[in-house]
Amino acid sequence: MTIEELKSALGEEAAKAITQFGPTILTMSEDTLRKWIDYVFVGRYIDAYALYLKALPTSDLLTEWEKEGAAWKADNKANAERIEMSGIIAQALCRAMLTIVLLAAGF
Repeated sequence: MTIEELKSALGEEAAKAITQFGPTILTMSEDTLRKWIDYVFVGRYIDAYALYLKALPTSDLLTEWEKEGAAWKADNKANAERIEMSGIIAQALCRAMLTIVLLAAGF
């Protein structure tokens, strides 16, 4: 498939992205391309972009991307842990308040 065939298949809205990313994407193996699509559709953009960078003729950016991606993943993990802790604290507070209300109501 050529870039022009890809543009005509996907329409004018995608033309800019195809012009920018299409040549590299067309060099990816079928397995890599399937994995890239899977990553994009499930929101694993760090991994998808790393696959894209690996397919570039020069991958100078890949090392930097992997470093930034690791920091991004660490930040996401820390944020998820804070959210989980907030939920645990909220549940404990609700249980304590329920006990107080039940005692006050004579149950």
